[in-house]
Amino acid sequence: MSFDSVTEKIAHFIGSFDLTIEKARLRDQYEEFTAMRRKAELDELEEPAKIRIKADLELDPGKYGPLSYRFDTPPATPELPPPTDGPEFETVVVLEPPLSDGPPLPEATTGLGATFVIEQQLEIVTELIGSAVTYTFQTIFLRDNDVVGEGDFRDVDQLIALAEAAAQVAASMHAFAVPSFSISDYLSVEYVESLAEAMLAPINVEVEGAVVYQFHGEDAMGVIVNGEYVDEAPEWEDLLPAHHRLDEEEEDETPDMMPAEWAQDEEDEFAEGHTVIAGGNLAINEMNATVAWVDAPYIAVGGKAIELAMVSQVAVVSDTDKGTNGGSGTNVVHSSTIEVEGNSAPWLKKGSSGDDAPAYVHVDWITTDLIVANFVKQDIDATDIDHIDAEISATTTLYALGDNELIDVTNILQLGSYYDLIMIEGDMISVDAFVQTHVLLDDDVVMGGLPGPIDGSDENLVMNEVSLKKEGEDTYQAMHDSMADAMTMGEDDMAALEEALMNDPMFAGMEQMRVLKIDGSLVQVNVAEQSTMLADQDDVYLNGPHADETEVLAGSNAMLNAANVTKAGVDSVVMAQDGAFSDLLLHQASLLDMPTNEDIAEMTNEAIAAIMEEAGMPGHDNGIGPNGNDLTPSEMANSSDGLQTMLA
Repeated sequence: MSFDSVTEKIAHFIGSFDLTIEKARLRDQYEEFTAMRRKAELDELEEPAKIRIKADLELDPGKYGPLSYRFDTPPATPELPPPTDGPEFETVVVLEPPLSDGPPLPEATTGLGATFVIEQQLEIVTELIGSAVTYTFQTIFLRDNDVVGEGDFRDVDQLIALAEAAAQVAASMHAFAVPSFSISDYLSVEYVESLAEAMLAPINVEVEGAVVYQFHGEDAMGVIVNGEYVDEAPEWEDLLPAHHRLDEEEEDETPDMMPAEWAQDEEDEFAEGHTVIAGGNLAINEMNATVAWVDAPYIAVGGKAIELAMVSQVAVVSDTDKGTNGGSGTNVVHSSTIEVEGNSAPWLKKGSSGDDAPAYVHVDWITTDLIVANFVKQDIDATDIDHIDAEISATTTLYALGDNELIDVTNILQLGSYYDLIMIEGDMISVDAFVQTHVLLDDDVVMGGLPGPIDGSDENLVMNEVSLKKEGEDTYQAMHDSMADAMTMGEDDMAALEEALMNDPMFAGMEQMRVLKIDGSLVQVNVAEQSTMLADQDDVYLNGPHADETEVLAGSNAMLNAANVTKAGVDSVVMAQDGAFSDLLLHQASLLDMPTNEDIAEMTNEAIAAIMEEAGMPGHDNGIGPNGNDLTPSEMANSSDGLQTMLA
């Protein structure tokens, strides 16, 4: 049968196009085949081929030949170059008449007799430090509320209101309010003393059903996890849900000889099976600070020496699921590590019996307050409320509705100077405060899909972690009279101050002294406030021929608040004229509503319902939440929402 003109042109075009594609395909296969053959040929060679090229070239040097050259012979005892840092020696040449006790020099022979006196004057060169203050504010706000399909899902606004009410409950469970972010407050000893009084006052958490652990003073030292002393603090990586763990398979480091575009990695292929990811979120607030600004083995304080450390960790979790998934579960971890390690000043001679006074005294003078402070505030406010009603009928299915990553990280490094003596005319204040809050609502309704894992692989992780380590231990003793007299000397009495310090028996045996004199107060503050709120109440309804084969990841959320502070210094003897005070407080509180905590469900329910009613939030008329989907459509009208399950 003959074609018309249009059909014939189309047929010719298709044939030409097919030949072009086939040609390109054959070329691609040929190049790959050639490369594989060459690689196989190279692999068979035991050693790489060696190619040697010999060329006899004799250039015409011209009229002048090259000169011979040899390096100078180095001296047998080479001298070291002078040090670039540290003491500098200034040489002074003084011309004077001959010494009277020496032999007379004949004037006719030498003219005027002269004696050269060379003096080496030690000058300590230092760079005067100043205050170091940092403010860090990090906020993440996420609303990832996905809807796939149509159904009678729970109301998103009311679920968010439940999370906000739970956050208020968590705030009421802290042992103390977040300390001030204003430096001027810490310059007032009255404010710092009010913090100390609050630490000593009884702490009562008025939320029924809350589990609270409190430690004061020396009892708060060491590693404490969920109210118990342990040898080692748990590692975040070891506790992560399986969804967030990295593959531990060792990778072959042998370079691939093939072009990158020819790589055929099985991981790049779309995974087989059916999966719905409605959780799997990662939220991290992390703060790391190393402070080594100023310290000395001897510290004299004209006022008071106050050192406070406060840690408050709170978690409110609701994780009660309904349906075929069987529940994910949540692992809540409060970890606190507070340690003090001795570190003697390495420049002081150990066991020195020398009674000689220091030969030199160098004084750095600061005429105001010296402040070293770090204020960090990290907030994560996220909702991942996913509603899906879908038919699973394809060969392969993947719904990725969650799997968000929200990370705040702050790293601070402060390096200053060490002295032999620090003289503080005012007060010495040290405050370290950490307030960590977690709120997780993961009340899911899952109909369809594989039964929930029994090995805890879909378990959530909620972790508060504080590590406060101090290098250098302080001991307190009374100030002796000679040091008290030296404290009253001003900058105009520099010579008298140096003389007093050189004659002080406490510093006998030192070759030289570096002194920092502060006319004001020395204030060292680290305050970190970290809060994470995640609402992950999902409604998942699956149907279709492959619904029973679908893996539903409704949990596997990982939340971390971590504050790690290292205060590097040396062992110090502190002498405070108006006395010294130090205290330590650790507070760990949890309010959990999970299948294993059904006995506190009603109490938790009432606590959040009361807050919602006072704030006029929606959803407080009928319990604490909206009416939404439950196990069957016929029960929707009377079913309570997921937070009621949280809290019920």
